[in-house]
Amino acid sequence: MAKFKTARKKNKLKISACYIVKNNAAELEISLRSMKKFVDEIIVTDTGSTDDTVKVAEKFGAKIFHYAWNDDFAAARNFALSNVSGDWIIFLDADEFFTNLTAKNIRPAIERVAQHKKNALLINLVNIDTDNGNKILDDTYCLRIFKNLPGLHYVGKIHEELRVDDKNISGIIFVPPDVLQIYHTGYSTSLSREKAERNLKMLLAELEETNEPQRIYGYIAECYDGLNDVANAEKFARLDIESGKKQTTFESTSYRIILKILARDSARADERKIFAERAVEDFPNMPEFIAELAECHAVAGNFKKAIEAGETALKKFAGYRETEPTTFDAENAKFLEQRIKIWSAM
Repeated sequence: MAKFKTARKKNKLKISACYIVKNNAAELEISLRSMKKFVDEIIVTDTGSTDDTVKVAEKFGAKIFHYAWNDDFAAARNFALSNVSGDWIIFLDADEFFTNLTAKNIRPAIERVAQHKKNALLINLVNIDTDNGNKILDDTYCLRIFKNLPGLHYVGKIHEELRVDDKNISGIIFVPPDVLQIYHTGYSTSLSREKAERNLKMLLAELEETNEPQRIYGYIAECYDGLNDVANAEKFARLDIESGKKQTTFESTSYRIILKILARDSARADERKIFAERAVEDFPNMPEFIAELAECHAVAGNFKKAIEAGETALKKFAGYRETEPTTFDAENAKFLEQRIKIWSAM
């Protein structure tokens, strides 16, 4: 994946902002305000709002289209794309918005990427819990800006993926968070269970008809985990891991789910260690999986290996620069340091 580079400004490109919405009046206003000055066209596809969502879109000069919701996000997104006339597209959810510090970089960033003949921008997205003082939950990198290419479309009823004809979009530029950054409020505490139930229903429907079940195993596991259905969370996490690595963010989630489940049962210690080793093999730079393996070594009484793995995890954390989100933070690092001291005394 290419890195973001600076370049000279070229001729002005037409940029279209694109949304599919339903009852998102307050969120949409924040999102549109964050980039209204930096785009040439706003396309809003409403799927049945009963609040002021459409009025908000009209206030910002959006072109309004209506689409009958059919439990298929890709279909709705593709309808929205069919109405876009821009050279480049910014496709956000209504509850996503560019930060004040980076919104001004939207056009320069797109122009630089276009000059380098690339097709898409991978942007840092920070999940915010607005129910708990705007607490940062985690962050990831998502495709939110891309060139309006022939054959461009989404696939998947939910957690949809962008394709060009039958292939994943290529020519992706990684954009540092100080250049462009998006905040997302859609996973606030009050919405989490409701979304998990909705998403699971759509994913299970897709599972019945898809030719690519491996695309959604991990998403199903995550929904079951959020709903505390341990047996099904483990079942689909295993299916996801066995189907191989994928070119998506949060692809490490299934390992995280299954390791959490196995850690609760001391009788499954050997199984836990096997999955920890596989996680480290698949994600060698992720500190939480190396720390997990350290704990497995300690449980087995091999404190020398536990210390070595623990120290490696701390080094990886100090220099972590991967696009795959890590759940390992300063608090985890402090706890691991304490564990290493204990192991050293054993």
